[in-house]
Amino acid sequence: MRTKGRFIIVDGLTGSGKSTILQAVTHWAVECGHRIFRLQDWKEPAPPRFEDISDYDVYFTLEPTRSWIGAAIRQELSRTDQPYGGEELAHAFALDRELQYRRLIIPALAAGKTVIQDRGVSSSIVYQPVMPNSVPLEMILSLPGNKLAMEYAPNALVLTRLGAQEAALRIASRAGESKGVFADQEFLKKQEERFASDWFTELFESRGTRVFHLDTRGSQEESQVQATKLIDHILTTC
Repeated sequence: MRTKGRFIIVDGLTGSGKSTILQAVTHWAVECGHRIFRLQDWKEPAPPRFEDISDYDVYFTLEPTRSWIGAAIRQELSRTDQPYGGEELAHAFALDRELQYRRLIIPALAAGKTVIQDRGVSSSIVYQPVMPNSVPLEMILSLPGNKLAMEYAPNALVLTRLGAQEAALRIASRAGESKGVFADQEFLKKQEERFASDWFTELFESRGTRVFHLDTRGSQEESQVQATKLIDHILTTC
């Protein structure tokens, strides 16, 4: 469903440089004089509604969120000592997603705003079908929150490009961080293959999304320069 606003999702393997890309885009937005809202800075217990924060130009959102269902995903469902299965995570992510779309993303896009999101339904499509105790992709796509997200598919999907082996090394080097299943190289390899597959690209292109691949094998500085150029290109062409 096309809207007046612009919607960009940044996704890819854990450890593949998404945070570096999003930092560069945030800097770009500030340099352009845009008023920015960052969901990660929201401190209220309830997630924001667009009508309460409607005076911004660019909204940086993320999945999972940090309120309500999103907080449960981060604090409980992502535990590695007693892991939950793909089916439980699929339902939780879809509900968290639906709340954010209805409260913030859809009205922001209807108002002509720009939304740039860290992960999205693209992650559910890649991760959840290949997790332990999961369900088929068809069932995941049928969940209401995921159906809604695909109806409002992004104008652009930016996928970081980094091999599973290098991503695993980057994750392992992060001090004080729970690695969990995301550090498992075999699981990362499955994700890499799914993000790079033709069927994945076609799934989004059939809904009007342009899919871009951003090589993040170089330095942080190189990735930041590439990201800034790409986002500027997307916002002038999509």
